[in-house]
Amino acid sequence: MRQLISLVAVLALSACGNAQEAGSVPEEGAPKALSAVADRASAGEVTEQQKADFGTLAQYVGQTFKGAPTAQSDEASVDTQKWEWALGGKAILIRHALADGSYGGDTYVYKDAKSGALTYVYITNAGFHTVGEMTPTENGWIAEEAVTGHDTITRVRSTSVVDEAGVWTMTSEVLTSGEWQPGHAFEYVPTSDPLPVLKRQ
Repeated sequence: MRQLISLVAVLALSACGNAQEAGSVPEEGAPKALSAVADRASAGEVTEQQKADFGTLAQYVGQTFKGAPTAQSDEASVDTQKWEWALGGKAILIRHALADGSYGGDTYVYKDAKSGALTYVYITNAGFHTVGEMTPTENGWIAEEAVTGHDTITRVRSTSVVDEAGVWTMTSEVLTSGEWQPGHAFEYVPTSDPLPVLKRQ
């Protein structure tokens, strides 16, 4: 189950605080407007549309977070994740890796054009991928994903709770052999450490 810290450990950040104030994109001059959007996207700034599409998730773009496993987790390695804008600011890219570089993956979060739901696709270096949706709660976030390509696990779901100090705790469950079982548990805080480099498989 070590390989499924995935987005269940990534999408809990949505509950703390408000999104940054958005800047305005000039209505005149398409090249200038596109350039302005690209500059803000790379810098982690948030437009009104991004705030509407991603809510409080948008405020974490441009930051890196480190998660230590809690006493309830069987995971021993620290997880680091970096949040960036992707696809011209239409998606959030969350890159993560374990401290030893043995495992990690990329997650694209986007607003589904048909359903309006926040949807994500998570691709790992372990040969499996997941697709899921996120739902906000009063003090955190719930995420559930379907797993494709894993030997035993078919679904993962997580619950995230943010305390008054801004530390958020994620606990997860995995569906294996038709039964939900405890998964990983992490506590995340901001960090200035770089994202670990993944090893070649």
